[in-house]
Amino acid sequence: MLNITAQTAGLREMMQPLAAFGERLPNAQANVLNRMLTKTRSAVVPALVKQTGLTRRIIDKAVRPYRASPQNPRVMLITRGGEVSFRYFGAHEVAGGVAATVRGKADFVEGGFRRSGPRGRRQMVSKLNGQVYVNVDGGRWRGKIMKEKSGVFIPYELVSGQTAATFNRMVETDLLAEVEREMARLLPTGGR
Repeated sequence: MLNITAQTAGLREMMQPLAAFGERLPNAQANVLNRMLTKTRSAVVPALVKQTGLTRRIIDKAVRPYRASPQNPRVMLITRGGEVSFRYFGAHEVAGGVAATVRGKADFVEGGFRRSGPRGRRQMVSKLNGQVYVNVDGGRWRGKIMKEKSGVFIPYELVSGQTAATFNRMVETDLLAEVEREMARLLPTGGR
């Protein structure tokens, strides 16, 4: 809160617009931060899609904005979670395993499977939930399987590589311009 006191009448009249500016400052600060959050998220999400190889729909669900208010002038892009399964990278069975596109590159899981049944009549089974599994019982089949993961962690990807560079570029170039624009709207102009 901005607190201004003045003793003379002329000075007091000149200071009134600045006092009004101080009252509107917390709202203006939250507005600037929220506009920057929206712009930054709009730029970071496509970069994250390209960096990970996940679909836009999945990244949109994973990266959530935390907006500012006059009482809490802080914004965040929040994401959480562990290692992403192959299922979300367009995994499909091919001869000898499962193929998927992870981080924009073809990836192959030797001996992996998504379907069940004898060769020629294999079909998706709800019990396997579309995930990619491998047999962990050696050459024999006793039903011991393990889910295969991709090695992609969305929280780590958000703060590294092209996504982090995009975020830093947005903050360096656009934040100052947004603050200047909001200050010009709030500050009293001479003669108007």
